[in-house]
Amino acid sequence: MRDQKNTTEGLRAFFERFQSLSAASDVERLATMYAGSVMIAGPKGAQVVSSADLQRAIPKRRQLLESVGYQDTALVGFEETTLTDRYALVRAQFRWHFQAANGEPATVTLPSTFVVDRGGDSPCIVLYMNEQDVVSVLRERGVLPPVS
Repeated sequence: MRDQKNTTEGLRAFFERFQSLSAASDVERLATMYAGSVMIAGPKGAQVVSSADLQRAIPKRRQLLESVGYQDTALVGFEETTLTDRYALVRAQFRWHFQAANGEPATVTLPSTFVVDRGGDSPCIVLYMNEQDVVSVLRERGVLPPVS
């Protein structure tokens, strides 16, 4: 039987750590939360991404967010569904806070879905699905400028 630390309480703590490391752009430690290869999916399709590619993408994402006034992120929703003894489906909502160049605050809440492998010493993400295109949502909310 698998270790009880990887039950719902453990996965909630796992995603709180995920949020914290994401906010800090701690590339190396954040990358260890993913499997060696992970499926990244969204409205535009899916692809398998290696840990090395993920480590290169994380700072670019952070740079984009900071360029539009990124302040912080909070885990505001969490729901776990056991798929098997080893795998769990996690639906999480992250609320991002921005301070626009004009001084106006902006808040964006985005849902994400994960499949987490709980079979090892610590959980790891094997699938990460953005339910919405993040860049499009940021444009719709006025955080990013419209495409010219």
